[in-house]
Amino acid sequence: MKQYSKRLAAIHWLTLLLFIAAFYLGHELDETEAAAAKMALYPWHFIMGDLVLILTLIRTYFLRKDGKPAPIEVGSAIANKVSVGIHHLLYVLLIALPVSGMIMINTTGVIAALQAHDAGKLPDLEKFAIHEVHAAIVAILLLTIALHVAAALHHQFILKDNLLRRMMFKRFDD
Repeated sequence: MKQYSKRLAAIHWLTLLLFIAAFYLGHELDETEAAAAKMALYPWHFIMGDLVLILTLIRTYFLRKDGKPAPIEVGSAIANKVSVGIHHLLYVLLIALPVSGMIMINTTGVIAALQAHDAGKLPDLEKFAIHEVHAAIVAILLLTIALHVAAALHHQFILKDNLLRRMMFKRFDD
């Protein structure tokens, strides 16, 4: 097997797009002072985060079902172990982030404010430790994604081993 299945490729890219949307909405939630705007943004942020979690769980299922291509060895045992570790860390973080968000909204009063349709009841999340945990997971995930992208680009343009073909929809014979 030289490529991931089409469905795994689709889930990979869709997860990325949904993460970007969730990240943007989360940033807007942190930056806006208007409670009414927050009331409108929260549900969309929750939906995007939930979809990231669901797709990550589905992807782990299909990785086992469909299989995956053998790792591309770069000659260094340490680099190969780091690559495997980064991939595992991505999955852990893509699960931990939405879970921490769920914990946050259920323990801080956000859900109660949304259910009451009362923007005045929205809590100041900066006062809760879980907000810091959620933000830390975001930061670690962004760094991990950056390492993942940098490694993929290194493979594609420096090593010229066509690594990116493995995650494309188009099927290649070589």
